[in-house]
Amino acid sequence: MQEEFLNKTGKAIQQLSGELILLSEGSRMPVISEFQEKYGMSRGTVQNALNYLKEEKIIHTVSQGRQGTILTTIDYQRLQKIVIDGPIRGTMPLPYSKTYEGFATGLYEVFQCAEIPLSMAYVRGSKDRMDLTSEKTMHFSIVSKLAALQAIAAGSELEIFKDFGPHSYLSNHVMIFSNPKSSKIENHMRVGIDHNSYDQQILTENATTGKKVEFIEVPSHQLIYSLEQGLIDVGIWNFDEIKDRKLDHLNYQFLEGSVEDDLSSTAVCVVHKDNLLLKKILMSVINETKILSVQKQVIEGKMIPHY
Repeated sequence: MQEEFLNKTGKAIQQLSGELILLSEGSRMPVISEFQEKYGMSRGTVQNALNYLKEEKIIHTVSQGRQGTILTTIDYQRLQKIVIDGPIRGTMPLPYSKTYEGFATGLYEVFQCAEIPLSMAYVRGSKDRMDLTSEKTMHFSIVSKLAALQAIAAGSELEIFKDFGPHSYLSNHVMIFSNPKSSKIENHMRVGIDHNSYDQQILTENATTGKKVEFIEVPSHQLIYSLEQGLIDVGIWNFDEIKDRKLDHLNYQFLEGSVEDDLSSTAVCVVHKDNLLLKKILMSVINETKILSVQKQVIEGKMIPHY
């Protein structure tokens, strides 16, 4: 009987915490009957849960007669710990570049400061990462702004939650040629394309507009190998990998400035648009300035990456 009481009260505490974390200090607290109706709890269970939150000084309330009960103080950080069942789950590209290593390190730093556990999955392909978030398998995804806007335009249930600005995702894209004498895409070339990556696909299609080329499906991370093996003539890829791996022997040309290329360099955090509770928690945790500062230190070699 005692165990059942504790289980009921514990569940009620978690559910009420999820409601209260969405409220602002100074707002009216819902009455007990509202919680009863929404969650199918008894009045006593709701009262026990509220008593716990008050006794632990997680919330403080003041009764103001007809105006109801006002939430004067809310300890959002402690409510977060009650609400979250296990770690926050995120996904981003495999950290093969210093830019990605710095970003992953920055993410772990801000979650550690908030004392909230973070579990990251490193998944290739922006479409796969956003699918995981759309299905709510993951709480958030880090992708380029170009990929996010493309997915949203196609009807995805995601929304851009945080925008980290230009060159936070990567520095530039380049066209890499297998022939050391080539400098532009020409008719009849074999062009590597990855339809699992919005960025690579869109930039490749833009760069080949008006050209009669043969598209060869190649996973983005195999583009350089495919070029070196003569399987394709040209492919568009992240310059950061060339720079970090010191692949200066490759023949590459920077893409000319375009809106799409700028958007593809910008990191954004996307979440399911209906998850108000998660957005409230992430709003207080994900500090763009802190993440970008850590990223810069990793890129400059002033901090050892950890993720």
